[in-house]
This record gives sequence, structure tokens and C-alpha cells, in this order.
Amino acid sequence: MIIVLIVLVAAVLILWFGVPGMEGEGIGAVKAFVSGSGGAKNDAGGQSGSGKGDTAGDPAPGSDLWYYDASRAPRYEAFAAERPDLDFSDVVWMVNVDLDTLPYEDVNPAKNQSSITVLVNKFFYLSQDYSPEGLVNIGKSMMRTDAAEAMNEMIDTAAGEGHRLWVQSGFRSFSIQADLYNKYSATDGQEAADRYSARAGHSEHQTGLVADLNTITDAFGETPEGKWVADNCWYFGFIVRYNAANTAITLFKPEPWHIRYIGREAAAGMHDLGIKSFEEYWVKYINN
Repeated sequence: MIIVLIVLVAAVLILWFGVPGMEGEGIGAVKAFVSGSGGAKNDAGGQSGSGKGDTAGDPAPGSDLWYYDASRAPRYEAFAAERPDLDFSDVVWMVNVDLDTLPYEDVNPAKNQSSITVLVNKFFYLSQDYSPEGLVNIGKSMMRTDAAEAMNEMIDTAAGEGHRLWVQSGFRSFSIQADLYNKYSATDGQEAADRYSARAGHSEHQTGLVADLNTITDAFGETPEGKWVADNCWYFGFIVRYNAANTAITLFKPEPWHIRYIGREAAAGMHDLGIKSFEEYWVKYINN
């Protein structure tokens, strides 16, 4: 009986005062926070707690919103109003990766440019003079040594199972990417080019961690090689970066040939949790 009374009192206090770090979020957000609706559990090597020091709220350790950042509370509220179809847990990670802002306009420098888990997209950019160390030749291009070694292992394994893979395009400098994007934009128009080509500084190719495989065509995804890559690349630390399930997040059309090295631990984490976008995994398990 005493335990029941304690639970009832705690529930009343939560509803009356709110949950620490959730000020101004409304009862719906509080319910989402307490019940842990949506989102992945912290069971893939992510840290409990916010890891953001004084700028974060105070979510319960192990809760589904350990990545909640109280400094972004007004943005959470605004984005939730715009996207009532989303669970609050999804609102939080999407805002944490700036998906509530305009691509290529409200941008920030990429964190830890040389990290294998650096996030580069339409909201986070690499500096113009950034060039990764340890580039080595692979196929017709170059990749960072760690990514190239994993790629060669994957190519050899695929060959042993009857599939021929090769790297058609790897590292691209800022200037090369600028020339490529400008050519596409002049040919197809900027709006169309933005769906399949990154602007300079926003291309993962500049990290040296990316490989475009084989024919670089949509048809690659339907070939035995493309299907093998989709099913097995995570074993070697790669992900198919742009897929049909994450188009609304990456803002790029699916590219079955474009694979990104994020390391074996992170790739296995995404695979095991069923997370389809690197953005979501980055917020929940890397940037904390």
C-alpha cells in the first residue's frame, strides 16, 4: 500500500511540475518523455544521460530521450506543431540534427572532421581546405587507409561468393566537387542537381570514407552485387548512405552504389537497431 501511494504521489508531482528538462513542452511531451514512446533504446553503445553538460535537460538515465537538449525546447515545440505525424522522440533527434532548418542555408561546420563517424550532409559542412590524411589508391580513385582496408576486405569476400565489386569513385576534393556540382546544376538546374549531387563542402566524398561502386546507376541496386552490398556491407563497417527509407532525412534520392564507412561498431549498431539513417544514429549514439 505504501509503495502504491508513493507511485501515485510521484505521478501527481510529474503531471503538476513537469519533468526536469521538459519545461514548456506541454503535457504531450511529458507523456512522451515518461512513457518513452518511439526512438531506439540505449543498447548499442550509446551513453545514458545527455552528455551535453549545462545545455541539456535532465532525462532519466536509460530513457528514450537521453539525447534531449533543453536549449532546443522551443524548436522542438515548433517542429512538433509542423509535424504532428511524428512521435516526440523523433521530433527531438530530427531537430538535434537541424532538420527543422533550411538545407544549405542554416548550416554548421562538421564536428570532428577527421573522425570516421563525422556527419556531413546538407546541414553540416567540411572546411574548404580539409583533406583527409592517409589517402591510398583503390581502384580508379583514393580512400582513407582505414576505409580502403575495409573495402578491400569486402571486395575479396564478395569475390569469394561470386560477386565482382570495384570502386568507381572515392575521394573528391572541395574544388572537384564544386566543378562537378556546377556542371550538374548548369545541365539540369539547381533544384534537380540538389537531389542527386552535394554542393562543395557538403559531400561525403571529401571525407575519403566513401566509395561509389561499379556502374553508379540505379540499376546497381537490383543486381546480385547491389543486393549483396545492401545485405552485407555493414559487416565491414559500411552503410548504404542514401536509401528509399531515409530520403526525407538525407534529402537525396536513393543511391544504392554510394556506401559510407563509419566503422564496424557503428555499422553493426545501425544494423542491429534497424536505424535507416546515419543522422538518427549520429544524434543518439555518437553526438552524446
